[in-house]
Amino acid sequence: MNITGIGTHIKVKNFSKSFAFYKALGFRQVFAYGPRQKMKEDYNGVVFEHNGCKLEIAEGHRAVKPDVFQEKVHSSKISLMISVENLADILERCKKSQFPIAVRPRHYYWGTLELVVKDPDGVVLVFVSPYSKRVAKRMNADETWATAD
Repeated sequence: MNITGIGTHIKVKNFSKSFAFYKALGFRQVFAYGPRQKMKEDYNGVVFEHNGCKLEIAEGHRAVKPDVFQEKVHSSKISLMISVENLADILERCKKSQFPIAVRPRHYYWGTLELVVKDPDGVVLVFVSPYSKRVAKRMNADETWATAD
């Protein structure tokens, strides 16, 4: 088997709110569908893409019953790991859009800086960048897990 990419499809409760969230974080829209779009569908959806990585959000899905999308996320057993060059940029976007930070920037002993945000439906997004002492200091990152015990 030769995997050439993995995408994520999130079924959202409030499309407008989720769309605004992902756009504010800098996700780039490449395709949209819905009742008022050129590509007609009974529900709204959009595909974001960066460097071959795809994230799709939608109000519905042909193979899933509509009431499933109204269920609240009660568990974060799955999270998205999103590699970024500049974690400070994500932190600034969150502050500007007043998105709550689930876990403040933290330096981990495996050499990364990480920041956790939840989307409007409770999906956990873990933004990861390579560790930089300068960036960590600028973001006031937690350094308590910087070395292994």
